[in-house]
Amino acid sequence: SYPGSGKSAILANYTIKNPQTVYYTAEVERKNRADEFLITICTQLIQKIENQNPTLPDNVTEGSWYLSLLLQKISDNLTADQKLIVVVDGCDYLDRQSQPRDSNIFYLPRYLPKQVYFLLARRPFLRAKSGLLIETPAETLNLEEYPEQNQADARAYVEHYLAIPGVGANIKSWVAENYLSEAEFCRELVVESGNNFMYLSRVLGVIPPNPPLEGGDRKWRDIPPGLEEYYQGLWEKMGGEGLSEIELGVLRVLVEEEEAVSVEAIERSLSGNAQFIDVDEYDVEEVLESWVEFLHQQEIGGKICYSLYHWSFCDFLRLRV
Repeated sequence: SYPGSGKSAILANYTIKNPQTVYYTAEVERKNRADEFLITICTQLIQKIENQNPTLPDNVTEGSWYLSLLLQKISDNLTADQKLIVVVDGCDYLDRQSQPRDSNIFYLPRYLPKQVYFLLARRPFLRAKSGLLIETPAETLNLEEYPEQNQADARAYVEHYLAIPGVGANIKSWVAENYLSEAEFCRELVVESGNNFMYLSRVLGVIPPNPPLEGGDRKWRDIPPGLEEYYQGLWEKMGGEGLSEIELGVLRVLVEEEEAVSVEAIERSLSGNAQFIDVDEYDVEEVLESWVEFLHQQEIGGKICYSLYHWSFCDFLRLRV
């Protein structure tokens, strides 16, 4: 699912409700390395087995051997109604330089013993570049396939925010001056957000707005600082200031087009520029594939068309290219 869609919140909530879960997030600074993952997870697993301060072998970070050993040991001692669930959030943050390219991300095991499960969260990715070779049953859940539930969650998030003592009061008075009702405010903000919780949280944090909303439509004139910082991180992951000429060319087409565009349409747009005379559809596809986690894909007229995952991220990028 796309950046800001609520994956981390779902996993955090699941872990809180199921305290026996083993949890790890790679989104925290310096936690995006495979060796750090193995040390942290193996430490937690040993504590489950021995209920004491663990001593790890010196070569614990050399592949998945020790992690697999611990998982098997726990599995052997589970009763029929017990499970071990390991939650790993932010898989797309992994520093691939921290482990061999031909190994599973975070050295995750290829096989899992009975009653042991891994719950992974990550942004959209190409299956051919998943970084996972597993021979155990697996299921994929895409939050984008549940728009009604996402919208209901987004609305509940805004309503909860307004109800927070000392936080919602200022917003409520501003809402009363600018909207017919709180329900109208919630409805408009949720639609504007595209059910994106990162957008909602950052916008709610700067209400009442300064500067005020634009007249006519109520979209924020400026991107809130917290959201801008978040988008800066995404921009740098896309390549930032180091983008090639063709990457910049493709990105300009994406930010200039209001509708989703096909590979062919992007190539045609670029071909009008002499510097892209040798660029073909394959070159465009390569660029789009490298940005798959930031792009929304939809089929229009039998063709796969692409757009940036959120209009405000598009606005942010428009100022950079």
